Amino acid sequence: MPEVKNGRQNGGSRSVNHNGQNLVAQAEPSKAFFIDMLTRDIRLSVCILDLIDNSIDSLIAASDLDVSQHLIAGTKAQSVKAQIAISYTPSRFTISDNCGGISISEAEKHIFLLGNPAEETSGTRLGVYGIGMKRAFFKIGKSISFMSHTKDEEFKIDIDVDSWKKKKEWPFPFTYGRPKKSTSGGTTIAITDLHEVIGRQFASTAFRTLLSEKVSRAYALFLKAGAKITINGEEHHPEFPELAETLGLRAVRQLVKEDGVEVLVLAGLSPPTDKTPRGWYVFCNGRMVLDADKTHRTGWNVDSHPTFHAKYNHFLGYVYFRSKHGHKLPWNTTKDDVDQESPIYQRALAEMWILSRPVLNFLNDLYPDVKEEGEAEHVLFQSAKGVSPQSVARRANTAWKANVKKQTDDTLLAILYKRPKKQLESIKEALGRPRMSASSIGQYTFDWFYDKNCK
Repeated sequence: MPEVKNGRQNGGSRSVNHNGQNLVAQAEPSKAFFIDMLTRDIRLSVCILDLIDNSIDSLIAASDLDVSQHLIAGTKAQSVKAQIAISYTPSRFTISDNCGGISISEAEKHIFLLGNPAEETSGTRLGVYGIGMKRAFFKIGKSISFMSHTKDEEFKIDIDVDSWKKKKEWPFPFTYGRPKKSTSGGTTIAITDLHEVIGRQFASTAFRTLLSEKVSRAYALFLKAGAKITINGEEHHPEFPELAETLGLRAVRQLVKEDGVEVLVLAGLSPPTDKTPRGWYVFCNGRMVLDADKTHRTGWNVDSHPTFHAKYNHFLGYVYFRSKHGHKLPWNTTKDDVDQESPIYQRALAEMWILSRPVLNFLNDLYPDVKEEGEAEHVLFQSAKGVSPQSVARRANTAWKANVKKQTDDTLLAILYKRPKKQLESIKEALGRPRMSASSIGQYTFDWFYDKNCK
């Protein structure tokens, strides 16, 4: 037997102790540490959206729904009849759906894995990393009941988090799994014994408003296709900021394909009546991940690109990423940000700024330092009406168009300036016209100066 020195055999790589037994350094994760790290920095609203993603994934699997493909191809997505109902109180959270359900085999092998193998992700689904649903469980409460049924079978898994943490084993045992015929499939998740801070948030009106806004925007394409999402009985409708167009004003549309990913970019203006500052809206496989972004994430104030300014409030851009390989898309694990170092995102970012530059130039002309210089742009912009981004997406690739009528020698321009009321009263007195308006004084004095000095 080779000599052992400091626990290592000479000429070999295996370590043994002096009794000849193999030595192993323990590297098993602590469940308590795992849960704490998994949930520490994630917001409650993001966790609930993760659970909605789980329902949407079942819908995609059951119906082959692909909202991004139809958007990019310029076709209309098939209508689906799916319902996702969320209800909560300070002591209980429930989400249920009729989106097709989960099979016993899927539950055994995939759904409850704490992390998805990369090779397992396929199709234009929303589940990529395999941690969102479990992270939401641990974030919200300590007692979870998971029930699902397909047309042929049903199962239930009950999780007592405190008891599970004490066990060495990681799997979640089934409460039951059995054949059962049903006309449709669906899933219900109920969580009780909520963490105290979660119960307080569920009691907050501000949280209710925030969650409603996020749902209406994040799943707008799925809601448009017919999916119905309710929160405490209130149905939510898709929110799509419209693009402004008219005969001489048209948004840009460009489709890029690279490494199994399709990227559709739309850029233009929001309508004159839209008073909300816009920015870039970024989607991955139909799910919104950035909402009206005006930061470095979408290139603002990076390199030679401008900082977002009030004069850019009407800038509106959409970016849709689509791929059957979700790990290639530039979303983060919480799906509320982008991976800025992703090669496909870098490619898209370059395209976004090439396409948006003429739009920003138009806004620079629309709101210049000297007001009258932007009057032609104002006339064109004010005549524009809102059109849906889907309408723009259905076109072939088109360039930005802004047919601004150039000023001629006969173009009428406004002259606006202010002077003290005392001086205006003096002019009225000198002219013997005490009722003369300020605008009339301006026209009179301009005409007098022009006649005296320019003719």
